[in-house]
Amino acid sequence: MAVITFSREAHSGTRDLARLLAERLGYRYVSRDGLAHMVAGRSGLERRPDSAETEGRALSFIEQLGEQLTGEREAYTSAIKAIVTELAVADNVVLVGHGAGQFLRDMPSVVRVFVVAPIEDRVARVMAEGEVEGDRARRIVEDEDKQSADYLRYLFGINWLDPHNWDLVINVGSASVNAALDMLSNYADSQVRDLDEHAAMSHLDNAAQIEHALLAESDLGVAGLQVRMESGVVVLQGEALAQEDRDAAEAIARSLAPASGIDNRIVVHPPTSA
Repeated sequence: MAVITFSREAHSGTRDLARLLAERLGYRYVSRDGLAHMVAGRSGLERRPDSAETEGRALSFIEQLGEQLTGEREAYTSAIKAIVTELAVADNVVLVGHGAGQFLRDMPSVVRVFVVAPIEDRVARVMAEGEVEGDRARRIVEDEDKQSADYLRYLFGINWLDPHNWDLVINVGSASVNAALDMLSNYADSQVRDLDEHAAMSHLDNAAQIEHALLAESDLGVAGLQVRMESGVVVLQGEALAQEDRDAAEAIARSLAPASGIDNRIVVHPPTSA
């Protein structure tokens, strides 16, 4: 029983590898597009559909920066986190893209896989899929790699090429698909979620659902909002424009977690006039 997440260099063939692994294990398979549709349904925010050549790509960094001004980035990211943790609680799932594994990085039974491939193989795949010439194909690969690197650095503060951020790094240019599937299957079979991790996963999911609900409240004036669970207590942090916003955030959290204590650490910082 495990959760297996895939991140990858662009056009490394990860989509097919992840799908085949899910079929072998009998796990649910959620592609980058599938995850995006779930998030759109939860957040009301739409993203352009992926083609085969962009499957699994993170949101572009330019999109992220543009959304920061409107608050959509925070709402979309919180929806990703809420969906990912919800899927992870159910267990036995393969997730592709969106940095899903980094949302779950403290969970031992979550296997975070990073797939790489020689640049020549990736360029050839783009050329075969999109019928573009070599120089253009290489630019596509390099641009998408940069977008994904920027996304993971911006959201999680990590260097995606540092192997310490992943449980397994697979070079599909060296390992056959069957060899990679054998290794991943054995790794997944060795993961067992104990009661402590199950409780930790549930707490992570509860915090993610509350955080998303609060960020979805367009009238709630709380900046830098964060929600986490500490020993079964819901901890709220951020800066409120008024006491009413602080109280409203706590009321929403109580309605979503009536059996949990609430530690409201939101501070009130009203705007100052010039």
